[in-house]
Formats: sequence, structure tokens, C-alpha cells
Amino acid sequence: MGMDHPQWEMYSSSKHGVRHSLKQSGILPEQAAAPTCQTCHMPEGNHEVRTAWGFLAVRLPMPEDEQWAADRATILQALGVLDPQGNPTARLEVVKGADMARLTQEDWQAERERMIQMCERCHSANLVQTELRKGDEMIREADRLLAEAIRIVAALYRDGALRKPAHYAYNYPDLLAFHDAPTVIEQKLFKMHLEHRMRAFQGTFHNNPDYALWYGWSEMLQDLTEIKALAQELRRGSR
Repeated sequence: MGMDHPQWEMYSSSKHGVRHSLKQSGILPEQAAAPTCQTCHMPEGNHEVRTAWGFLAVRLPMPEDEQWAADRATILQALGVLDPQGNPTARLEVVKGADMARLTQEDWQAERERMIQMCERCHSANLVQTELRKGDEMIREADRLLAEAIRIVAALYRDGALRKPAHYAYNYPDLLAFHDAPTVIEQKLFKMHLEHRMRAFQGTFHNNPDYALWYGWSEMLQDLTEIKALAQELRRGSR
């Protein structure tokens, strides 16, 4: 539950969640496969609830795809773990210390393999790989939209249409300042990041295409359109 992590809603309306509901009500037999959240994320009582992509779906190393790498760098800059020039900041050390993201290919692959093994208890290897790739691809496409929006707002700071708030470390949008967003356009950007991008990729990984599309991807497209319009207004007002 929550704006940035409605996983229960995604799960309960997915095929997995519906099957579990039908099993509970006796419509499906007791031996029917119907995984719960705990089945996939807390096997044998493990409470880590870790995933390969982590909560915010950002990781290292950078992808080989040049466009995706550039988009991810932009997002990392807006998260404040890289400065506007692309250099690591003190926030990156906090992320490392808290183990909030997978920062090596080996760590990412280990978590991916753990989930593959779990999924293959019910599904074929080909299906599992295909479905997980869909999630990866959704992150890539969502990153493209979010990075474009970040660059639009960053350009407003660069060109003087927005002024740097005192609590910002850099003359650049800060996605972790969402409770103190200084402008309407940044409020829209923060919601695009924390609500709609999250729903796009989380809905995909939870096998809920309806959630991923209508509450995630479609909303991100609308966010980007509104951000472009707001940026034009701000530029006209700053002349």
C-alpha cells in the first residue's frame, strides 16, 4: 500500500492474486498453485524481501545500451547520488552503506537467479525469462520518459527560469526533496518518479499489465506532456 508501492493492489488483481482468492473461497482446490506475496518474496521465512532491481529500479553497472545508460545517469543525478557533472556524491555512500541498490552485476545476478528459481517452481524456464525481460524493458522505457522530464526541468534551472532552492545541493532537480518541492513542475516530476514510474515497472513484474499500463505508463506520458507545457509557461514568464 502507499503511493510509491501499491504492490498489494497489483498482486491481488493479478492472475496470481486472483487464483489465491479463488483458492481461499474454495472455488479452486487446496492443491492448486496460487502463490502469495510471501511465496515469492519471503521464502522459508526470509524477511529481506530483496529484488534484483531494488525498490527504485536503479542499479550499477550502467547498461550497454547507450541511450539507457544516459537516461539512467540523468536519473542518478536527479537522485543526488551523482552530481550534475556525473561525479559520485556523499549520497552514494549512504546508498552503499544501507545496501539499498545492487551496485555490481554479480549482486544483481544473484538476486535475479534467486527469483528465477522461485518462479520455476510453477513455470517453465522460457516463460520465466520472458516475463522478467518484460520488466527490464519496462524499466528501460520508463527511464526514457523520466529522464526526458528531468532534463526539461534541469534546463530551466540552467537557463534561470527556475531558481535554486536553499535546501538543494545543486542547481538541478532533486527527486529526494519531494516533500519540499519548490514549484508545480517539480511536484509533477516527483509524482512521475515516485508514483507512476514505480507502478509501471512494479505492475509489470507482478504480471499485472492493466496496472502497469493505466496507472503507470499512461500516467507517465501524461506527466511528460504536462511538464513540457509547464516549462513553456515558465520560460515565457522569465523573459
